[in-house]
Amino acid sequence: MLQLADGKGRLEEGKGPGMFRKSLVVGLAVALAGCGGGSGDGESAPVDVALSGVIDIEAGTRVDSDNADVLQNASVSTEIQDLPQEFVLAGYASGASGNYPPLEGQVFPFFEDVDDQYAVESEPGFEITLQAFQTRFNTKSDLKLTVVGESGEVTSEQTIATAGEAVARVVIPSDASLQDYAIQVTSLGPSPMLYILSAQRVETLNASAFDWPSNVFVPNEAIVSLSPISISTPNGNSTSSKMRLKREIAPGIWTASRASSGLMTNRAVQQNDTMEWIKNLRNEPAIRWASPNYIVQSMNTPVDEPLYPASVLGQRWHYELINGPLMWQLEPSGGEGVPVAVLDTGLFFNRGSGEWHRDLAPNVGMVAFDAVDGDAFPEDPGSSIGGSVYHGTHVAGTIAAAVNGEWGAGVAFNSTLVPVRVLNEEGTGTLADLIEAVSWISGEQASDGEAKAEIVNLSLGGLPCGDPMVSGDDPNSLQSIIDRAVGGASGILFVAAAGNTATSEPTCPAALEGVISVSAVDAFGKLTYYSNYGDSIDIAAPGGNADAQGQLVSSASADIVDGRLQEVYRGLQGTSMAAPHVAGVLTLMKHAKRDLNYYEVISFLLNGDLTDCGTPCARSDELGYGLLDGAKAMESALSGNVPHLLTASPTIADLRTEVGSSASAVITFTPLGDYSASVTRIAGTGSWFAVDQENISLPFEVSETSPLTIGVSLSPDQLEPGVSLRGSLVITYDSETETDAEVSVPVIGQLITDEQAKDAGRHFVLLVDPVPEGDIFTTVSQATVDVVDGQYQFSFRPDDGIEPRYLSEVPPGTYFLVAGSDLDNDGLICHAGEACAEYPVSGLREEITITAGEAIQGIRMTTSYSRPTISAQSPDVLPRPGFEGYRLLSAPPDNETTKSIR
Repeated sequence: MLQLADGKGRLEEGKGPGMFRKSLVVGLAVALAGCGGGSGDGESAPVDVALSGVIDIEAGTRVDSDNADVLQNASVSTEIQDLPQEFVLAGYASGASGNYPPLEGQVFPFFEDVDDQYAVESEPGFEITLQAFQTRFNTKSDLKLTVVGESGEVTSEQTIATAGEAVARVVIPSDASLQDYAIQVTSLGPSPMLYILSAQRVETLNASAFDWPSNVFVPNEAIVSLSPISISTPNGNSTSSKMRLKREIAPGIWTASRASSGLMTNRAVQQNDTMEWIKNLRNEPAIRWASPNYIVQSMNTPVDEPLYPASVLGQRWHYELINGPLMWQLEPSGGEGVPVAVLDTGLFFNRGSGEWHRDLAPNVGMVAFDAVDGDAFPEDPGSSIGGSVYHGTHVAGTIAAAVNGEWGAGVAFNSTLVPVRVLNEEGTGTLADLIEAVSWISGEQASDGEAKAEIVNLSLGGLPCGDPMVSGDDPNSLQSIIDRAVGGASGILFVAAAGNTATSEPTCPAALEGVISVSAVDAFGKLTYYSNYGDSIDIAAPGGNADAQGQLVSSASADIVDGRLQEVYRGLQGTSMAAPHVAGVLTLMKHAKRDLNYYEVISFLLNGDLTDCGTPCARSDELGYGLLDGAKAMESALSGNVPHLLTASPTIADLRTEVGSSASAVITFTPLGDYSASVTRIAGTGSWFAVDQENISLPFEVSETSPLTIGVSLSPDQLEPGVSLRGSLVITYDSETETDAEVSVPVIGQLITDEQAKDAGRHFVLLVDPVPEGDIFTTVSQATVDVVDGQYQFSFRPDDGIEPRYLSEVPPGTYFLVAGSDLDNDGLICHAGEACAEYPVSGLREEITITAGEAIQGIRMTTSYSRPTISAQSPDVLPRPGFEGYRLLSAPPDNETTKSIR
C-alpha cells in the first residue's frame, strides 16, 4: 500500500458519519508530513528475530488520551478520563496549533488541546500534584490545575507559572469524605506543554509505587543516585543507616549494600527482602532514586537467514487460494466490458512500442485521468530515484491483465481498465488529488454526470481518518463524494488496502464508510505479519509473504532488461496486492448482476456468501468476514437473491473497565437496505451483563427509519478482577428472505486490574549508535509498540540487505537500546515529561551487540514518567543537562517488499 499526504501535515479535528460500522476516530500518520510521534512501520514480530524483549511499566501509570501523538490522527477528546486512586499520568496541553522548529529538515506539528479532564475517587490524606515541562517549542505556557469535589465547590485552583520548576499541589481536605473529584488541566497560553499529574498519599510522596520486573538481580545490593552533599567520603560509610556505599560507578551513581542483611538461604526470600529494602531507600530524602543491581547475561540463540522466493514467480498459489479456477468456470467472460478504475501511480507506457504494458494494453479503455499532471495520460514515470516497482501497473495487472498468451492473467481478464494517476514518482500523493480523482470517476465533473467506472481500487492509504476533509460531512470531503458515488445510480463499489503497518488503528480511505477494506493473508490463509487488522477490516485476500518460498503476488511491472526499460512480471507483497483480488472478483460479480451495489455486497458478506467463514459469517479482526472465495461470490451474484439482513453497530460491545468502575454500551440494529425485519427475540448469553429491553415490545419492526436500540451493562459483582469473559447479545428476526435469522453481537466483560490497565502511551523502541556526533545520537533502527495488558513487547528483525529496508531491520553492530514516548509529537523521546527506558537501567546505559545469525531474546526494561531533579553532578541521570532526547526515524513511503523477474 502506498501513502497519501493531505498537503498540510497532520490534522486533528473532525469525525465522519456512522453508516455501516466503521470506527473513524484514529488513523495512521501521513507519510509526507514528517513522521514524528505517531509514525513508524509498526511491524509485528517477524519470524526471524535479531533482538526482542518486554518493557514493563511503573504501577499506576496512565497517559492523557488525547496527547499530541494521538491528535495527529484524531480529534480532541471531550470525554472525562477515569483514573485510579493513586496514579502517575503524563499529559499534553496547548492553547493553539502550529509547528515546532524544523528538526533535520523535517517539520513536526503540534495541536490545540486547551483542557484535559479527569475523574478520580479520593479521600483525605491524598495529594494531587501537577508539574509542567517545556517542549521543543521556543516558548512556554502556564498551566492551571483545578480540582472540584462532588458538591461542585472548587477544592483548589492553582497556576504553574514556571515550567519545569514550580509544582501545583492540592491536598484533599482533612474533613472531606471519600468522594469523586473532577480534575482539570488547562493551558493558559499558545505554546505546547507536557505535564505530569499524580495522586499519592501525603505520607508516601517520596516513594513512588513501583512494580519491579522479574529480572534477576544481585541480592542485598542496589544502584543509587545521591545528591552531592549526601555522599560521604569513600570509606564505605553513608549518611543512611540502611545502606553502605561500595563503589562510585559514575558521577553521583553508586553501588550500595544493605547495612545488615542477616543470614538468608532462600533465594526467593532474599529477592523479596531486597526489593522491600530498595523501596525503603526511595523514601530517603537524600536518595534521588534506587534500583536493583540487575544481572546481565547472554541469551543468544542461533537463527537461520530468511529464504526468499526464487526468481521465477507463478500466480497459481494466490488464485487457487480464492477458488479462482471454479470462479472462472462460473463467469467465463472475465468481466467483459465492466469499467474498473485503478487509482495509483499510473500505468507503464513503453515508449519504444508506443503502447501500454502489453499484458494490459488490450484492456485499457478510452478514458483515463492524471490528477498529478492534470491531463488524460496517466503514465507511470517510474521512481525519480530509481528502483520503481511500477505499483499501479502491478495492481492493474492483478485485476485486468489480458489472457493473450503472454505472462499471467488478471482476475477479471476481460474488464476495461480506467487508469487514474494520483501518486507521484515517490509513490506519494495528496488528498486534493485523490478528491479530484474520485470526483472525476463519479461523474461529478462531467456535464452528463455519468460515472467513468463501476469498481474503484485504492491500493493506497495513510490519510488521517479524523480530518474533516477526509471523513467529515462537508460536501467536498472525500467521505461525502464516496457517499454520493456509492448511493448514486451507478452504485460504484470502492475497494481499498487496509495497510501494511501491522496495527489495529484504521487508516483511510480503507476505513471510510462505503469502502471495502481488505487485509492480506499468506498462502495458508493466515494474516501476514505486515497486514493491518481490527474492526475496520471487511474481507481478506492473498497479499504475499516474502519470507516464504514462492509466496509473492506476481503481476505486470517494468524493469531495466538488457540495458533498456521494458515490460516484466514482478512479485510484490502487501495489502496493495490483496485489494485488487477483491476488486477483480467484484468486477466479475458486477458483470453477472449489473445492478449490484455496496449494500448488497455487504449483505452477501454478512451472510457468508463471499468467503469461507460460514453461514452466518463469524467475523474476526484479522480477516473481517473471511478469506475471499471467488466461486461462492459468483454463485451469489448469479443467483441474484440478496438476503435481507440486519446489521449491528458497533459490532462488539466492550464492557471492560477498571475495578470499581461501571461500564455500559448501546447497540443499534438496522437493515442493510430499503426493507424491514421483525425482531421476535432478544437474549443475552452471560449472567455477568444485563440487557435493557424494558421499553421494547416484541415483535419489533425494524426499518431504516425505525432502528432497534438495545443497552447492555456490566454486572461487576459477577466478575473476578483480571478475568476476561465473553458472551453474546443475540436477536432473532424474520424478513422477506429470512426466517428465524440471528444477529449475534459479542459482549466482552472484564474488571481490569492496575497491572493490566497500566499505560505509558505509544512507545518507540530505538537502537542508537553509542558514539554520538557532537551531542546527537544517531538512531539506526526503530520499532513502534502499543501497550497490551500493561506492558510492551518489541522485536527487531535482521537487516537482509534488500531494499526497501524496514524501520525495524537492524544490521550487526553495537548499540544503546532505548525506548520512550513522544507525547508532544516533536520527533524526540526521553526528554523531560516523557516516558523513557534505557537498557539495562535508565541512566546507566550499557552497549548491546547484535551479531549476524544470532538472536538476543528476553530483554527486559522498565519505563517510567518519574523524573529526578536535573543535576550537573549526575549527567547520566535523566533528563541529562543539555540532552534534547533521542531522535525518531522517518517512515519510508512504501513498506512493500519486492522481487522481480523478466
